[in-house]
Amino acid sequence: MARSNTLQYMILGLLTRRPMTGYDIKQTFDKEKAEFWTAPFSQIYPELNRMLKDNQINLLKTDPKNSRRKTYQLTNQGQSFFKDWLILPLSSESTTLDNDNFILRLHFLGTQQQSTINQLLELRIKTINIEIAQLELELTEVVNHPEQLGRELIIKKELTNKKADVKLWKNEIKG
Repeated sequence: MARSNTLQYMILGLLTRRPMTGYDIKQTFDKEKAEFWTAPFSQIYPELNRMLKDNQINLLKTDPKNSRRKTYQLTNQGQSFFKDWLILPLSSESTTLDNDNFILRLHFLGTQQQSTINQLLELRIKTINIEIAQLELELTEVVNHPEQLGRELIIKKELTNKKADVKLWKNEIKG
């Protein structure tokens, strides 16, 4: 399910690639984003209408053969809004970056934005290290309680996953 504001940024990001119809956007969601987010037409079209009103996107001229088909493209304002959002967590006030926002931003960055990717990775690593410390503390609280074995196993699994993420992201930081 799409999260609040996530849908807006997903659509803007997709439209940075090329103009698209609502149907194209839905197909791309289903193809590329399904493991992270989904959005039905009932969410996509109202969001497109809101973004039109906010001048983030506009409509291309319609094909006279198919006047119901609407193709959307980014406006300069939409492009600027999206670019500002991409680097927002890198302000000096940001000390953490949750996984959803991290993944969403990372999805739309390419090799030409390697320094931004590095900064995002570093911020995410800091966040994960905080989460690891919290999980390790939680683990010490349950390790000697046999009635909480299931919880202990879940914590251990999550620790393993987070440590693997830190290792992966550290290896991806390019100098």
